[in-house]
Amino acid sequence: MVFTESRPYRTPAARSVLAELGVVSPTSDVEQLSDVWNPGDDVIIQGSATLAASFWDETRISPGEDVWLVAVVGCMPARTRWRSQAQFREQDGAWRADIELKADGSELAVELTADLWVVGPGRTGSPNPLNAIHQSAKLWQLASPMSLRLERDEADFPTSAASFGATGRRAVPWGIETASDAEPQWSISSAIRLFVNTDLEICQEIVDGTAPENVYVAIECDIHLAVLHFLAGWRNTVPADRMQDIADEDYGSLAALGSSIASSLGLTLEEGCRLAAEDPINLVGRSREALALYRKSSSK
Repeated sequence: MVFTESRPYRTPAARSVLAELGVVSPTSDVEQLSDVWNPGDDVIIQGSATLAASFWDETRISPGEDVWLVAVVGCMPARTRWRSQAQFREQDGAWRADIELKADGSELAVELTADLWVVGPGRTGSPNPLNAIHQSAKLWQLASPMSLRLERDEADFPTSAASFGATGRRAVPWGIETASDAEPQWSISSAIRLFVNTDLEICQEIVDGTAPENVYVAIECDIHLAVLHFLAGWRNTVPADRMQDIADEDYGSLAALGSSIASSLGLTLEEGCRLAAEDPINLVGRSREALALYRKSSSK
């Protein structure tokens, strides 16, 4: 567990709430989470908090009124948020709450943030009795959310395992998806992702790296086409020279990935985007050829 102590929200004292927040699954130190987390794994957060006696005086809330500990976990790249709450109860003279929250591994990508709040009937100071109490006021929160990095910088193409049946996707082994509002300068891990269908037996083989070689060739071809097709959609907005500048300025951007793919196919980025938009069959053929040659030379 990671011990965190912070000031109450909009209250003067520094020790009104003592809180702990940490990861219980996968089992790992927060800093090493990316070494043990695999796409599709759930992440379970556990938190607890104790209210000091001064908390009631500072907030002007009477002991026994409904006060809640709220855990909030967010995954910005996946645009997903989870929330859970537990009521503070008196235990051996201390007011304490414990909470556990599971973030669904099928919806996780790149990184998480985890936060703790104390929420209750905050006194507003209004002379109007109808407005004197805000029933769901945020009385306290961590000084800063805990950041949980899920993927290593040197990790392979961003990948998540998910049930395609449960998420309304077609019943295929895998799919490449780009964020609807992604732009060429976005990071690869935030803009595009390979989803593997957990409904099919081959899913585990793909994730473990034990699937037949032709499967990985097909996946790479799909990635080539998806990336260049996405960038081709920006041709009327971002001139070719500017697209290349974006790629050169940030090697972690989607534009840089597209430039690298095009180069591996013997094309400029502009040519690769044109083929993706106008002649995708030709692009797939070039991709398969290039991958076959690469694998042949790598096996020597």
